[in-house]
Amino acid sequence: MKRTVLAALAALGLTACAEQGPETSDLKIDSAHSIGVDGVITNGVIRTTATSDSTITRQIRSQLNYMTGQLNGISGGADLNRLELTINEKIPQADGSFEVHYAAKVLVAWRRDRTLPDSYELILPARGDSRSMRGFVTAFQDACAASSAHDVSTGNFWYYYRPQPDDCQLLMSDPAHAALVSRFAIHLNVSAENTEGKAPEYAKIWEDDRAVITAVFGKYEDGATSNRDAGIAAYNEMYSMLRSRFGEPAMQDVDVPEGTRPGVDYPAIHMIFNTPEGTLDVDILLIDGILSADETFKARYNERTKISDLVSYNGHSGLGANIRALARMGSFQTGQYQLFFVNGCDTFAYVDNALRDAHATVNPGYEPSKFFDIITNAMPSYFHANANNNVALMEAFLGRSQTYRQILSGFDRAQRAVVTGEEDNAWPAAF
Repeated sequence: MKRTVLAALAALGLTACAEQGPETSDLKIDSAHSIGVDGVITNGVIRTTATSDSTITRQIRSQLNYMTGQLNGISGGADLNRLELTINEKIPQADGSFEVHYAAKVLVAWRRDRTLPDSYELILPARGDSRSMRGFVTAFQDACAASSAHDVSTGNFWYYYRPQPDDCQLLMSDPAHAALVSRFAIHLNVSAENTEGKAPEYAKIWEDDRAVITAVFGKYEDGATSNRDAGIAAYNEMYSMLRSRFGEPAMQDVDVPEGTRPGVDYPAIHMIFNTPEGTLDVDILLIDGILSADETFKARYNERTKISDLVSYNGHSGLGANIRALARMGSFQTGQYQLFFVNGCDTFAYVDNALRDAHATVNPGYEPSKFFDIITNAMPSYFHANANNNVALMEAFLGRSQTYRQILSGFDRAQRAVVTGEEDNAWPAAF
């Protein structure tokens, strides 16, 4: 039996045997283009020579990491930071290895306009050790990679992996390659964690009579100086859109010559706009990348995050490295409600609890998401949409009426943006 839903795979959750990770029920979700789906693996299978549960757990995580690429191939995503995993059985094999059977629970993001089946077949590496992974990449990188794949290696093939095409399936059915693959079902049900009608805490945002925004733009290429660089172009577009949408700023701390694109000559600009709906205090910042950000940027970013209602990062995810680095930056104040927009490729799969926990630490006695909402992408995002997405959030702040689903409907649908942490938002009731 099949059910029609309105969404894309939102998050996956598994915790390892020896580890206690977050429950998937801890994660609420809403989206204009995706829906949260509970994914349950009752009989996952992996081959291994390892005997310790900790090593087997790491190998299963490496295997399940390939869900990122497979689900991206059908416009879905998976939050692999929230894995709930139980090792059930280790069956000795004649060659001295073990066939390990395990169970897992995951929250997935599924396209709202795509039929949701009762189950979906995962096609993953049969083994999770580094040597076997190299063999898997060698065997399938030509036939089973996305058209955008480049510089494919064991470090990134999981991201580019696409087992859906016929030529890939034909290769995998060959007896010489079939042993490299493990096939098992993930059972899918619309999650009770989906929310509806939630909005940003507009009253809390405007309690000081201004909305403070800090928007960081990373370059496409580290060290780029040309305005043709996609990241620099997005930064320039942001500057132009702010002035065209909200008028001449009442204050701008950098004198950018009229008709000039700011680019690398003006990589940090502070503007204040007095609009009929309210005051916008906006900082836009251009950097090479989060990992290479200098101390000047970090100091400014840390000061701005203390007072910002919206903080956005727009740039490469770095296969998660930039996102993890961003999550460990910033300074946060008691009582400051914030919306974070982590706008890179597949950020839904990469964001962990670091930002949420940082807000919880300075707001003891409240639920971790009380002062914190976060928007991430279940699919890859594109630099050309970055400025528009940020301005859409600012206009929503000024309008003080749109729900998250309405706001996200104005984002590029290709990125399948989702919001989490919104479940305890009370607007229009008091915060």
